[in-house]
Amino acid sequence: MAETFVALLCAHLLADFPLQPDRLIRHKHRPAVLLGHALIVLVAAIVLLGGVPLLPLAILLATHAAMDAVKVYLLPDRLWSFLLDQGVHLVVILALAVAWPGLVRQGWWDELPSVWYQVYLSGLALTSGIIASLWTGAVLIRKATAGLMETGDAHIEGLPNGGFVIGCLERALVMLLIFIGQPSGVGFLIAAKSILRFGDVTNPTERKMTEYIIIGTFMSFGWGLLIAVLTLAGVRAWWPHALPVP
Repeated sequence: MAETFVALLCAHLLADFPLQPDRLIRHKHRPAVLLGHALIVLVAAIVLLGGVPLLPLAILLATHAAMDAVKVYLLPDRLWSFLLDQGVHLVVILALAVAWPGLVRQGWWDELPSVWYQVYLSGLALTSGIIASLWTGAVLIRKATAGLMETGDAHIEGLPNGGFVIGCLERALVMLLIFIGQPSGVGFLIAAKSILRFGDVTNPTERKMTEYIIIGTFMSFGWGLLIAVLTLAGVRAWWPHALPVP
């Protein structure tokens, strides 16, 4: 079951984040674009499962397209709708893994030598973790903090997409530190970022901006730590001696 789950999870994350750029999201209200995105999910699932199991793939395609249509046409662009959308997709993936636990074993990936099959599955877990930490985390934190600052408050300008890049880098460093068995280094990252970011706020009366930075920082590091620990557990499930114990 775990093999099918991680393959379908990785396919979903690939299709919903790196393979779904902002320009596609902006035009997702068009039926052709919506269907095209669902087909990307389908193709990714076929490749990572290593086969074409018709009924599970049909269910995956139909449910993904239906949930996305509900989100695009009926729901507002809010944090709760994002969580609902991702939650429904994850429940469907889990249900498919429970109903058809041997899908990966029935595909062409099972023909790999045992050690390479373990590398493949641990690679799926690692890829899923990287996407969930960097891309999913960026969307989650942006939506969670969207209502904290009013338009007129955001008068301190920075680099275009600077916040996104900083967030991705810090969560990537968190994952690296966890993977190499140095979790204590996360504390130094938090301290360093706090010093650098608080230097942007020169006016002591700008309490709102300071609190906004603190909230975003702790959300980013918290999410990064959670996903790093889960990813490490997933990698070790198939490759127990690949990484040091923190």
